[in-house]
Amino acid sequence: MEKLRNSSPFLVLALSLCLRLVVIDQSLWLDEAIGAIAARDFSYSKILREFMLSDNHPPLYYLFLKTWASLFGFSEVSLRMPSVLFGVGTIYLVYKISKSLKIGNWKLVIIMLATSPLHIYYSQEARMYSMAAFFATSAIYFLVRQKWVFFSSSILVLAFTDYMPWFMFPVFPIYGFVKHKSKAWFVSLLISFVPLFIGFLLWFPIFIIQSWKGRWLLTTLPAWRDLAGGANLKQLVLVWTKFVLGRLSFLNKLTYYLVVSLVSIPFVIALLNAWIVRKKVLLTWLWLLVPLVLGFLFSVSTPAFTYFRYTYILPAFYVLLAANSKKRIMFLILFINIVGLSIYYLNPRQQREDWRGAVNFVETRIQEDEIVLFHNPEPFAPYRWYAQKPDAFGATNSISASREETLNKTKDLISGRDAVYLFEYLKTLEDPENFVGSALNKEGLEKVAKFDFRGVGFVEYWRRI
Repeated sequence: MEKLRNSSPFLVLALSLCLRLVVIDQSLWLDEAIGAIAARDFSYSKILREFMLSDNHPPLYYLFLKTWASLFGFSEVSLRMPSVLFGVGTIYLVYKISKSLKIGNWKLVIIMLATSPLHIYYSQEARMYSMAAFFATSAIYFLVRQKWVFFSSSILVLAFTDYMPWFMFPVFPIYGFVKHKSKAWFVSLLISFVPLFIGFLLWFPIFIIQSWKGRWLLTTLPAWRDLAGGANLKQLVLVWTKFVLGRLSFLNKLTYYLVVSLVSIPFVIALLNAWIVRKKVLLTWLWLLVPLVLGFLFSVSTPAFTYFRYTYILPAFYVLLAANSKKRIMFLILFINIVGLSIYYLNPRQQREDWRGAVNFVETRIQEDEIVLFHNPEPFAPYRWYAQKPDAFGATNSISASREETLNKTKDLISGRDAVYLFEYLKTLEDPENFVGSALNKEGLEKVAKFDFRGVGFVEYWRRI
């Protein structure tokens, strides 16, 4: 019996790994394909000197992905495996934290996180969010254990994995002040931040360029502010709904809101119970709330407040759910997780953009006198990732299309072509006046069919009249 009890965390980890491998071979979507192309086509030095100037994240994830993919290949499964492993590792660290905090229901804590639809989704994403969650959790664990060298290493790696977890750094001194830690403790904390400070000074010139380009993007594409996530009630509600239900969505919004309201009840009860014992789990409450508050305030001027950027606080959310809750509440939350996860697995509409299917469809139909166009200066990254044929081009003059230049560019591209496959993807953002469609009409083409692909949207087929 004792042997079974000691092995139970590893059984949960095995379960976690299995759950994160289901439907992992989905098509890469836009952001994943951007990172995959960078890892495949750029050298390490070019990732740092060129690619990072046009990206809005630190470099560590891309460097790690390049190393990983160079060893294990560039399939969808291979590209996503680092996130799977970081996700499973996060669950193990949550187990260690729960044991350190003497949370009696630690087994249910890790089972709930293991089955969390949101955690599983981003443990399957070839992006930096699972990696950031792992190092955020490791920072908490090593702080609790006062293993300062490992703590220092964790916050350094975390800082160069993603920018949003920087809002977690004030948690540590706040915790020290509230708990009346000794002077020696604060000295150790301060020394732990020295490597991070030095690293940031070295990175600062590129950080400034990224910040400038981010402001330029918001000025050029005002609609981007809504996609990036502003400081508003909608984004706050989305953080809660996605934490509770995962990335599920229903076409009927009334049904969606009703479901969210009902399933929120046990989560609210569990958090209220955790508040009762807040002194016991003070660090966890700070881990959850401080980044949310600071990120929201930051997004008043620079929109970045969106739920998936807070995957690194999701472990804190689950630790608190179990901090002082009765088992029946936790089993109800576990049931909600399993239902949400089942819907994600079984309903393709809840999964990622189907670029693989869209590209395969177009390339099996396209003829020599036909062309593929996009409402963008170049074909989008996932199209380029999957495409085998070269006749695909961006039809706009820039990411914010101007009329005359886009009309002229489109005219030149379709010269001598009898038909066009036009991807509507991000048209409302980059070509809201539909200058590309106007150019096709002007040049004597007519839209005769359109085909819908999950997440990608419509692909229109235009022929000369």
